[in-house]
Amino acid sequence: MTRFIAIIIAFISFSIGFGQIDKSSDNAEKFSRLQQKNEQMSKRLSDLESTIFELKKELNASQEAVKSEMKRGLEIQAQNERAMNLALDGFSEKFEKQNETVKGVQDELNKKFNNQMVMFALGLVALVVVFSIASRNSTQRALKQNLSNWNTFQEHLLKK
Repeated sequence: MTRFIAIIIAFISFSIGFGQIDKSSDNAEKFSRLQQKNEQMSKRLSDLESTIFELKKELNASQEAVKSEMKRGLEIQAQNERAMNLALDGFSEKFEKQNETVKGVQDELNKKFNNQMVMFALGLVALVVVFSIASRNSTQRALKQNLSNWNTFQEHLLKK
């Protein structure tokens, strides 16, 4: 029987020694703290999700605004390019007209210059002809006068 008692005591001591201690109150407290943390995390998660949703909406709105501004900028650039092309076309037409006018004026000036050169040459020829005729006439007059003077001189010498 001592063995039996020793075995019972050993079983009881082992079951008491290695048995579970009542930690239900500690576990309940930890559980409630974990529930509170879980609630806080859930609340923070929902706040963060709503913030992310708002940020996504703002991002989409910003993207739309940027797209519309870019589209408007491109339209303005296209209008400016069209206006510049029209201005360049107008300038090109005016430049061509001006070149034609300058060419016409140059041709007219060349004609007038050629006419003036012809007139100058004709005037020079006429002047040479007039001077040669005048020179010949004065030479003939001088010869007649000298001849007359010679004749008068010879008569004067012969009379003496």
